[in-house]
Amino acid sequence: MGITYTQPTAIHLLDPEELSQRLAATIRSAVPWLVTLSNEDAARPEREGKWSAKQVIGHLTDSAVNNLSRIVRLEIASERMPGYAQEAWVRLQHYRSREWSEVLGLWFALNEHLVWVIRHIDRDSLANQGSVADYTVTLGFLIEDYIAHMQHHLRNLHSWVHPGESVLSDPPPNPLK
Repeated sequence: MGITYTQPTAIHLLDPEELSQRLAATIRSAVPWLVTLSNEDAARPEREGKWSAKQVIGHLTDSAVNNLSRIVRLEIASERMPGYAQEAWVRLQHYRSREWSEVLGLWFALNEHLVWVIRHIDRDSLANQGSVADYTVTLGFLIEDYIAHMQHHLRNLHSWVHPGESVLSDPPPNPLK
């Protein structure tokens, strides 16, 4: 797992319904802003060598795919699960070249499914332990960290992507001149 985005909450305080609502609120509050981005807005990287919005949402899609598998597997039994090569996943799936609406639709659909899956977890399963990339985690913490990871990337994205910016060829007129 490497980097974590939150501190674990005591297992007895976690509730699958609340966790699913937290994830649902995160994705549903981001969508109204994300859909305002044009394909061009979403394809422009933050700066040279950084990901574009398409690639960030693609990365969050990859995270959804990997974490869906981890969540279901940890519900079943304790397991050792690998991490994944995040940069390679984003590069090999060519998110930056794909239509923004398709990238966004895939991210949204996978996360809505995760909301459903999390809502139906048996509360006792949240204490199940496994390892991800040699880090021992509980199912509850895995879900909490997944949500915090998404919130981190969405906050960061919101700070540098501005709808319509990429289509401006000239700076706006200075009203003081």
